[in-house]
Amino acid sequence: MPDPRQPELTLETPSSACWPEWAEEARLDDALAASAYEGTPPSCRAALKTGLALAHMHFGQSPGCLREGRRDPHLGFWRYTASFPAPWAVLAFTPEYTAAARLTAACAPALLAGVPLVGAVCVGGAPASPALVSLELSGVEDIFLLDETGLCALLEESQPGPGRLVLLHKGELDNVAHAARTLGLPCHEERRAPALNLPDPDAFDLNILAFAQGDALEQALEAARPPLPAAIYLRPEAARTHCKPQSHDPLPCAGTLALSPGCEGFWLHAGLTPDFFMVSRLAFGPLQGIQR
Repeated sequence: MPDPRQPELTLETPSSACWPEWAEEARLDDALAASAYEGTPPSCRAALKTGLALAHMHFGQSPGCLREGRRDPHLGFWRYTASFPAPWAVLAFTPEYTAAARLTAACAPALLAGVPLVGAVCVGGAPASPALVSLELSGVEDIFLLDETGLCALLEESQPGPGRLVLLHKGELDNVAHAARTLGLPCHEERRAPALNLPDPDAFDLNILAFAQGDALEQALEAARPPLPAAIYLRPEAARTHCKPQSHDPLPCAGTLALSPGCEGFWLHAGLTPDFFMVSRLAFGPLQGIQR
């Protein structure tokens, strides 16, 4: 006989979600994405594929929809919890956004969480080629070209809601972030390019890094090193040493993320994990009077 205090677990299928019908008119021409893909060096495409594989290794695969029921006769209460992917997610960026690895890093957690409908919106124009290649390799097929008003309407009218929003910008989409807060829509932002530390540029493929990080690489190659970088690029042994307990950082105030050669196409956004794209619910009550 099962212990009533142990959880009862069940898996469920996520509910269907859809974009508003009018969004079809703003869908990106597939020919643009195909042209960007064909015009990108194979080494850059391979780097993004490696980044996706590393993301899968790091985060693992979400269990999907999970319900847990627990009853404790000794304490006299029941508890139900539910965890399931958000019905949809939108990744919004500007035409100037060229950091392919960071866009891929925004897509991967949503896909690994099992969000059934993931879309991308380029606000104010056509996406840059690195962004299109990132979306292609990430498997994001719904790409829309909208202005701020159109994006806000998409967020409000996509059903069921709320979904999740990721903004990649440098302040241009602040009005969208405000609208998301008004809608009660969970939003994650990259509002400025991350500071990178590259003490040994010769160890890395700078062409791939330029494709992966956009203008953030230009800043990293300047003489002045950031006091608190988001990531540091190191040779393998130095990267491993970076993670040893009580070891001294190769450079003062080095970031918590160390990447070695071969990982140019990988990135992690601080705080953006599959959990951000999951919905959690809790319910509690007394056992007395509960219907079995």
